[in-house]
Amino acid sequence: MENRTVGATLGQESIRRSIIAGVAGLLLVLIFMAIYYRLPGIVADVSLTIYALLCLAAFSLVGVTLTLPGIAGFILSIGMAVDANVLIFERTREELRSGNTLYRSVESGFFRAFSSILDSNVTTLIACAALFFFGSGLVKGFALTLAIGVLVSMFTALTCSRTLLLMIVLGLPKVRQNPGLFCPNLSLPAK
Repeated sequence: MENRTVGATLGQESIRRSIIAGVAGLLLVLIFMAIYYRLPGIVADVSLTIYALLCLAAFSLVGVTLTLPGIAGFILSIGMAVDANVLIFERTREELRSGNTLYRSVESGFFRAFSSILDSNVTTLIACAALFFFGSGLVKGFALTLAIGVLVSMFTALTCSRTLLLMIVLGLPKVRQNPGLFCPNLSLPAK
């Protein structure tokens, strides 16, 4: 057994530092996604911004108080959201390298990544349910923020990212003719 008492100033400072660390981490992830994945990375950045706003709105609706464990759950769910986009974009690159058109590659990328995304999110939600029902206090807050974040991340990765990418691919002929925006140094197989 352990019992710690933290003064209001120290507790507030810890929360403030955690929020700063979360925002800094999110900004670094946004920059990395834009540099490494190019156009799809920028689309992922827009989706991640939508994700963060939807999460914060859901936290407000449910009445979540962001304690340190709650902030940790939210930050972990950001990683899950990024992971879903990475899976999709890597599958899309594989399809492009196979010689598929950009539209078909994007569609196949989402289709092929779906089962991996679903499996990882369902197993995380099962762990969240166990933590929520068998845990107490701060553990429940962690489980709740993580579960909300995972559900919202699945929505934004599979709906927002897909819709935005397909709008760009189908709506902008110059993008459709330049798969290098999705896969740098693309050398198509000889036909």
